[in-house]
Amino acid sequence: MIVSRRTFLAAAGGTLAAAALPAPAAAATVTELGIPLSDVLLIGGAIGPGPEGRPVMWSAASGEPAHLVSIDPKTGKTLTYQALEGAPGSYAVAVGPDGTVWVGAYGTGQLYRRKPGRNSPVENLGLPLPAETYIWRLVVDSCGVVFGCTYPNAKVFACHPDGTVRDYGTILPGFSYARSITEYGSKIYAGTQPDPHLIEIDKVTGAKRELPLPAGVSAGQTVYDLNAYDGRVYARFGVAITGRLGIWDIRGQKWGPLLDNVAGLDVSAPGPGGLVYYTRNSELTALKPATGKETGTGLTFAGRVVNNRGIGWVDLRDRDWPGPTLIGLLWRGEMFRYNPRTRKSDVRLTDVPGEPIPLASLSVGATGRLWAGGYLNGGLAQVDPSTGKPSFNRFAQTESVLDLGTTIWLGTYPDSRFYRYDPALSWNSMEYSPGSGPENPVKVVDLKDIDQVRARASVDAGDHVAYGTMPNTTLGGALVIVDKASSASRVHRPVVTDQSIVALAYASGQIIGGTSVYGGYSVPAPTQSEAKIFGFDLAADAKTFEVTVPGAKAVDGLVSAAGEIWGLAGGKLFAFDVPTRTVTRQVTVPSGTGRLAYHAGSDSFYVLAANTLVRVARSTLAVTTVVQRTAQFLAVHQDGRVFLGDNATLYRVDAI
Repeated sequence: MIVSRRTFLAAAGGTLAAAALPAPAAAATVTELGIPLSDVLLIGGAIGPGPEGRPVMWSAASGEPAHLVSIDPKTGKTLTYQALEGAPGSYAVAVGPDGTVWVGAYGTGQLYRRKPGRNSPVENLGLPLPAETYIWRLVVDSCGVVFGCTYPNAKVFACHPDGTVRDYGTILPGFSYARSITEYGSKIYAGTQPDPHLIEIDKVTGAKRELPLPAGVSAGQTVYDLNAYDGRVYARFGVAITGRLGIWDIRGQKWGPLLDNVAGLDVSAPGPGGLVYYTRNSELTALKPATGKETGTGLTFAGRVVNNRGIGWVDLRDRDWPGPTLIGLLWRGEMFRYNPRTRKSDVRLTDVPGEPIPLASLSVGATGRLWAGGYLNGGLAQVDPSTGKPSFNRFAQTESVLDLGTTIWLGTYPDSRFYRYDPALSWNSMEYSPGSGPENPVKVVDLKDIDQVRARASVDAGDHVAYGTMPNTTLGGALVIVDKASSASRVHRPVVTDQSIVALAYASGQIIGGTSVYGGYSVPAPTQSEAKIFGFDLAADAKTFEVTVPGAKAVDGLVSAAGEIWGLAGGKLFAFDVPTRTVTRQVTVPSGTGRLAYHAGSDSFYVLAANTLVRVARSTLAVTTVVQRTAQFLAVHQDGRVFLGDNATLYRVDAI
C-alpha cells in the first residue's frame, strides 16, 4: 500500500503541532568526557630517503590532524612526526627521486609536500583541483612530477616541481571515484570504483583510452591498487582487504592469469632475481613475472587486514640482514622485514603514537552500559558514563551496537558483518585483536557475497534480532533476521526497491523499517526520489506494507515509545500508526541529517540535528532546545543523562 503525500503528512483524527520555534533553552550542563577511542592507523605509505638521507618508511598516521611520520627500518623508532594541518588522514603517500615526500589528503583534497632535509617543514599546497575532496593515491615519475587521482569527479591531475598543476579531467564520464593510479614511461594508468575500468592516459597529449579487463573481472568491483614496473602494470581488482591480481603486459597488450586472494596496497618493485613481492593468502609471496612462478617466503600475517602500507627495498647495513631487504608497514603500526638471501624475516611493533579515532556510533544498552564505535580504523569502547573512562578493544568499524544485557550485537563495516559478543567472557577477536580463550565476538553474518557494506541499524525483535544494511557498489539494502538462540540468519533482499535500510523499530511481531535512497558510498546515483517506511511480519517472514515519506531522502530514526512507533525524517518528528499506516501526530524539529532517541522516564524524545539538541514531550509535542553545539551522535541513558559525540570527543549533558 502506497499512501498519498497528503495522507502521510496529515494527522488521521489527531492534532498537528505547529511549526513553531523551540522554547528557550533549558538549563543544561555539558561535561566533556574525553576521547573514548584512540589507536594507530597507517593507511598510505612509501619507502624512500629519510630526513638524514638514509631510506626510511614514510606513512601518514590518521588523526585530527593527521601526521606525516618517518620510521627507521632498523629499529622501528619514529624519526619525525609532523602535523598535516587540516587533514584527517591519507591513502596517498609517495616519495620522489630527490627524496621529496608527497601526501594527498582524504576528506579535504589537499596536497602536502616535504622537501628533503633534516628539519624540512611540511608545506600545505592547498587544493590542486578545487572541486575534489579526496586524493586517493599518488605516484611520482622519474622527473619528479606527481600524479594523483580523486573523488568526487574521478579526475587525474599532475603537479610539476615548479608548482604548476595540470587537470587531465574526469577519466570516464559519469564516474565519481578514480581510486588508483600508477605511471610508466609516457603513460598514466588510473582505475575506477565501483565498476572496474582501467584507463590509460598519455602524459603529454592527455588522450585517454580504456584497456580491456581480464576475463573474470565483472561489474561491482574496484580497480583498487595499481603499480607498474619493467613494462608491466599490476592491477588488483576487488575490495580494500583482498582481491585478484592481474598483470598487464604493456608491450604485448594482454593480461596474464588472475591470482586470487591478494591483499593490497602495493606490489613491490623487482628485487634480487627480478622477483616482485605481495601478500597472498596472508603470506608474503614472491613472483617471477616472466614465468608466473610463485614462491612463499614463510612470513605470514595474522588478522583480517594484512595490507602493506608501503613496501620497498633497503640495505640495512647489518650483517644479519645482508644486501637488499624488503620492508613494509602494516596498518596498526607494525613493520615487517624479509631478506631474500637468508630468508630471515620478522614483524615488530614501531613506536608510532596512537591518535584519536572519530566516532562511528554511540549507544546505551539495556543495562545502562555506554558504547562507542570507531570510524575507519575502528574499535569498540565501553565507557563509564560518569567519568568517561573507556575500556577499548581493537575491532572493525562499528556502525551499530545493540546491547541486550547478556548479549551484545555489533554491526560492522565493511561487508555488513554482524557479530555476537558475550560481555561476561574475555575479548578475543581473531580478526582484529587476538587474545586467549574462545573467540569473542563471534561473526554470525557476512554479506560480502551480496555486495553489502554497512550495518547502520539493528533492533531487538523478541526471539530474534534484526539489522538493516547499505549496499556497496549497487543499490538496495538487506533486512537480516537472526535467531537469538541459534544465530541462524535469514537474509531478505530486496525489501524496498533500490533503497538502503537505515532505521528499525519493533512492535507486536512486526519490524518497522525506514529507508534511504542512497547506497553505502552515494554511488551509483539513486533511482528513487523519496524514502519509505515498511513493515515486515516475522511469523509470515514477509513484507506487509510499504509507504512513501514525501520529501524525505532518508528516515533518520525510528523508535518504539509507549506502544507507538515514532519516526524522524525531513525535519519532522511523527507518530506512525501501523494498523492504518498513517501519521497521527507530528511536529517540526531542526532539519538536516538527524538522530532520534526516546527516554521512557520523562516520556520525551531527544532529536539531534543541525548541531541542535531538542527535547520533545510526547504528550504535548512541546519542543525545548536543550543545547546548541557541534555534534553528530546521540545516546540517552535510562537515568536521563544525554550523551553527544562530536568527531572523536564524547560529552555528557546533565540537568535537563
